[in-house]
Amino acid sequence: MLPEFIVEAIRKKAPGVDPVEYIHGLVEREIDPGEGVEFYLRSSDWFWEEGLRLVKSGELRQGGEKVWNSVVQLVKAVAERRGWRHDSHHLVWACLRRIANELGDRSILLLFAAVEQLHVNFYEGHLGAEEVEEFVKAAGALRERLRPLAA
Repeated sequence: MLPEFIVEAIRKKAPGVDPVEYIHGLVEREIDPGEGVEFYLRSSDWFWEEGLRLVKSGELRQGGEKVWNSVVQLVKAVAERRGWRHDSHHLVWACLRRIANELGDRSILLLFAAVEQLHVNFYEGHLGAEEVEEFVKAAGALRERLRPLAA
């Protein structure tokens, strides 16, 4: 998809980071106001589908990371819609707290904490296929709750 010399440059600049995610981050920083919600929704769907494909093929670490990112992109879409800052991990959690309080549903925080294990697993590799499967289900449930809020 990308020329190999670009992939090599990205891997040198950001070891361990998926080149697509690296480029996504660059584009995200340059997105024009008013285009953010759609960008995050489309990003969420792409990361979801790609993550599911990778998990199914046995690439649990990379697939789980993309599933986790699909949820983060939805949180960002909701935050963007409401004018909330969301440009750090800390702020994504702050947005989730606001969403949970807004809906009166603290289980949103528990679902995200479960989904976040997919992100940790990317670095630690501590989860087996059964755990990844459970956390992917949690991600699907959370995506269902968040998507209408971004519309």
